[in-house]
Amino acid sequence: MSGTPAAVRCPHAPRPVRLAALCLGALLGTVPAALAGEAAVSLTLITEENPPLNYTDPATGRLTGIMGDLLPSLMTAAGIAYQVQVMPWRRGYHTVQEVPGTCLFAVNQTPERQTQFQWVAPIAQGGAALFARADWLHYDRAHPDGTHTLASLDEVKTLAAEAQARGTPLSILVPVGTMLATTLRDQGLDITEVSLANQMPMLAAGRADLAAAGAISGRWLARQAGVAIEPVLTFSVAPVGIACNLGTDPALVTRLRTALEGLRRDGTLDRVIRNYQ
Repeated sequence: MSGTPAAVRCPHAPRPVRLAALCLGALLGTVPAALAGEAAVSLTLITEENPPLNYTDPATGRLTGIMGDLLPSLMTAAGIAYQVQVMPWRRGYHTVQEVPGTCLFAVNQTPERQTQFQWVAPIAQGGAALFARADWLHYDRAHPDGTHTLASLDEVKTLAAEAQARGTPLSILVPVGTMLATTLRDQGLDITEVSLANQMPMLAAGRADLAAAGAISGRWLARQAGVAIEPVLTFSVAPVGIACNLGTDPALVTRLRTALEGLRRDGTLDRVIRNYQ
């Protein structure tokens, strides 16, 4: 099957939902004609709803975004058939840790994850960021360069303590069910988990001080919602790539890496990314 796969219901899902019940299963990518006579090789690629990197177009039911648009070219160039399953981040992450022949996209290639997977990267520069309105009341002091950006999560914790002492607790909106929520909660910060669709509009409406999101996705979501916000802290900066189970055939991972470099050289990767900037 050529082109971007269409979304179908996961067989075990009780009903269609935004994250848990979306599957793009049993949909094979194109294999070049030169490889048609060879034994079929395939991978199961797992992803989440994380626009603009990867998300299901509500109008067409098809996987789109940077990774959704890139996958057909990447897998064709690598000569690997594939099926895509969309599921919540935590489930997908643990699945790829446990099951050979699976890969997860798009994943921040952090030092902690470096040895946990075989990597096809970098595809883009990622990380996480905190976003705020220009009139953010909790932050009224500038740094030496005149900006109101934050230096670190430690400074966020200091501001949170000061806000708590004033009786106006610092509120941070985080996409529900994400590793980002776990990271900030582990830092001792008070967070509220909300849907991606509601996060930036709620921030713009003054219902929170900050919104935490992917460095790439936060800007895109704000533009889509017509919300005027700015990043005030970027942290956990890391390349974004595809993470494959350690037991996945290394030859397939090598083919993916070679294919990615080819798409980088011929400009395909840059063209796809520019479509979402």
